[in-house]
Amino acid sequence: MINYVPLGSVVLLKDASQKLLVVSRGINVKNGKDTFFFEYGGVLYPDGLISDRMAYFNHENISKVLFEGYNDIENHNMVENINRYITEHPEIKKGDVKNWQQP
Repeated sequence: MINYVPLGSVVLLKDASQKLLVVSRGINVKNGKDTFFFEYGGVLYPDGLISDRMAYFNHENISKVLFEGYNDIENHNMVENINRYITEHPEIKKGDVKNWQQP
């Protein structure tokens, strides 16, 4: 089970210098004919969303949580739902940040 960081968190990824603001979790991303699952979607901080550019990444890619977003029972329930979805769908192809090819 992954303890996802809350929406609104600011993170730094491994081997990166640009901060990301977490704006989405549990994302299915289409790339070519395949669909891949990423645990997070983020936008550059402090820039925000520019055009439709979003960074996709997974929990293991986070090196440091610089700021943790709001966390309450609704967030806890959402984390449980995402983890349940992953458990119930073992066929999901997890996206790999290092080998991701832009369409």
